[in-house]
Parts: sequence; C-alpha cells; structure tokens
Amino acid sequence: MRLSLALVMSCGGLAACGAVQAPKPYNTTLVEMTDGPRLSARRATHAMVRTTDGLILAVGGCVEDGCDSGASSATVDIVSTDGRRLLRTGQLLARRIQPSAAAMPDGKVLVIGGWIDGRITNTTELFDPVTGRSSPGPPLSVPRSSPTVVRLMDGKILIAGGYDGRAVRSDAQVYDPRSNTLRVTGSLQTARSGATGTLLQNGKVLLAGGGDGEADGRRALASAELFDPSTGKFRATGSLVQRRYKHGAVALPNGDVLIVGGSDERDYRGKLRSVERWVQSTGRFATVGSLAVERFKLADGILLVAANKVLVAAGDRHPEVFDTEKNISTLLSSDLGSRWNYMTLARIDGHAALLMGGYREGVIELTDRTWRFSLSDK
Repeated sequence: MRLSLALVMSCGGLAACGAVQAPKPYNTTLVEMTDGPRLSARRATHAMVRTTDGLILAVGGCVEDGCDSGASSATVDIVSTDGRRLLRTGQLLARRIQPSAAAMPDGKVLVIGGWIDGRITNTTELFDPVTGRSSPGPPLSVPRSSPTVVRLMDGKILIAGGYDGRAVRSDAQVYDPRSNTLRVTGSLQTARSGATGTLLQNGKVLLAGGGDGEADGRRALASAELFDPSTGKFRATGSLVQRRYKHGAVALPNGDVLIVGGSDERDYRGKLRSVERWVQSTGRFATVGSLAVERFKLADGILLVAANKVLVAAGDRHPEVFDTEKNISTLLSSDLGSRWNYMTLARIDGHAALLMGGYREGVIELTDRTWRFSLSDK
C-alpha cells in the first residue's frame, strides 16, 4: 500500500523540489554524532517512543521503497536504554503505516490508528516491550491517521483530529490507561490533521497548524488552539505568522513553545525556514529567526538539548542547532549522508539522543540506520 499523495509525493529530483544550496556547515561542541545500532528493517513514517522504563521503540511504519508496507510493518524494534544496541524485535497485531503511539505509565505503549491494508483504521493495540507482543486496545470512535497525540500530566492520552480517509476531523478522545477506555472529549475549534501538540507546564496542550484537507485538497493552517484537560475543552489562541504543516514544535523552559520549519500546501515547493515562538504570557506567535536551510516533515525530528538550544535533526543531510536566546541557527558538520524525511528523534537521557530511520527525499528510499547524539548542556 502506498500512502496518500500528500504524505509521500515525489517531484522528480531535489532541484525540482525547490532545494537550495546549503550554507557551509560549522563545527560545534554542543552535539557530537556517531552511528547508532541498525534497525531490523528499513523504516519511515514509524512511531518512536521512549517508554517509562527508558527503552526506545520504533513502531511499525513503511518498510519498502515507495513507502509501501511489508511484513516488518507489523514489528517493533526495541533499543537499549543507552541507545547503543538493538535488543530485540517485537510483533504488532497488524501491519501499520504511519501509526501514532504514546508511552503509558506501566511501561506499555498505546499504538493508535494509521494505515492497515491500504485503509485508515480505527483500531488500537497495547504493546508490551517485556513480552514483545501486543493485545487489542479499545477502538477509536472513527478511523484516524495523523491525529495529534499527547500524553497528559495525569498519564491519560489526548488523541485529537486527524484524517479518516474522507475528511479531516475536529473530534477528540482521551485514553485512560487505568480503565483501558477511550472517552469522547470536546471538539477542536478547527478540524486539523498533522498538527503539532505540545504539553505545557500548566498541563494544557498547544495544538498548532496542520492541514485541513488531504492530497491535492490540503490547505496548511495558521490557526492554533489550547486543550484544557480539566474542562475537556479547546479554545482558540493566537495564529501562526505563517500557515504550516509537517513542522516541528518543542516546549521551552520558560513555558513558551518554539515552532520550526514545515511547509505550506505546496509541499516540497513550499518548504519553510522560518522559526516562530508562541509566548505563553500573551498567547501570541512571533517570528524569531530562521533555520540555516529549509526543512519539513519534522514533527518528531527536533529536541530541546540545552536550556536555550534546540536540535533540528531531520529534513537535511546536516542537522542544525537553533539558539533561542540569540535566535540564530548553526549547521553541524555531522553528515547524515542524505536528506531524510520522516525521521524520528528521542532523548535517551540528559546527555544523549537517538535519531532513527526515514526516507530519502525525492526518491523515497528507506534506511535502517540510526544516529546517536552526545549532548552538551552548555
């Protein structure tokens, strides 16, 4: 099965995709990159989860060039807590492309929706890294691909919006791991798919951007909203300066949120360099700088690595670090060997992070490589 055009479209080579010549990379002592363990399969559009026990999981995804499914789309690679070894490979109940996933307090992982056998599914499953097996979870109210999924402070999991195969959704549900149930909560102010979701220090969730259509009908959104778990309601907040989807977002220590890159509805031809900041005290967004190179398909490819430094690892052959105090971005000399899309990045501990998989931009060739970053706190 091939994903929708909006997800995997190729425009016949990087030059045709609006690629620009990258600035000269610079060395930095903030991040050092080495090769990590090989995955059991080449993966992209997989979900990456760090469990409460510290294990790092790569869940499902497309495993064949062209972003097609295969037997390994029903597998989970389990990487050691130090990010240096592939411990074992577990088994899902179905071959899932573009699943969502979230860690639960008991160490298990809720695997949500995505594509099974060419259709978006409403099924969920509970994967146990100890046994390497899954059991069925409660069904979603509707099929969902690319919902916003955020683990809340009380351990419950917000699942909002997404695409059901015909339309973009505005409804939302909350999963309770204690009762293994899904309940309907308030509806989004704007139907959206692929929006970033960022847990704030006050327990609320900021949902920003995303798309309101699929394939050729997609339109990138500038709107944003806040979910309040105490009331179950969403309310609008300030709008992005640039409408965007396939972008990244990360919470900052002072409660603000950094919004990075992405694309407008032109997809490859609309890739963005701009960086915005949502200011918690005002609820407004402002442009604060630019990336060194245009990047998109970033949702799980950025990470706060120091109090004022954000690692942007996906979307180009050279990762870069954005300084949130100086509002400048610096390319690293580290070389990923190609420009990769749909990579995933997760923190190992306070001093390391792991980057996994992806497909080569423009040709959709997958990789089983991982890269381990050693992080400085300066």
